[in-house]
Amino acid sequence: MMMVQEFQRSAETAGETSHVWIAGAFTHAVLKKPAPGDFRVQDNFGGTVEPYIPTAEDGAFLATVERAFVDDGLFFRRQPLVYARVDVIRDNDGHLALAELELIEPELWFRHNPKAADTLATAVHRILLEDADPPPGK
Repeated sequence: MMMVQEFQRSAETAGETSHVWIAGAFTHAVLKKPAPGDFRVQDNFGGTVEPYIPTAEDGAFLATVERAFVDDGLFFRRQPLVYARVDVIRDNDGHLALAELELIEPELWFRHNPKAADTLATAVHRILLEDADPPPGK
């Protein structure tokens, strides 16, 4: 499978933000910026990652993404996703845009919020306990 996206010039300068939710609650965000002269934000290509505090504009945009996700029927579980990462970039018109909605991505930037790893472990443990078969005789 291949996905093609129009190149967004802000990738070279402003980078992109990643916003992480665990067990239905926002835990943290990071700003990913490319190395000078590059557009790739991944640290293995020389990009940098630093903690990011979302703005009111980010919050409004992320609420719109969430509504679209739920209203379009993409979210049909009865409980929150265990985790999700929403990557946001400025499009070529300067508006916030959804770059990626990661629901199976292992990179959640825990080094920028170690407590979020504990939150994820607790959420997974709770789900495993809920889904476990009751012991025999109960």
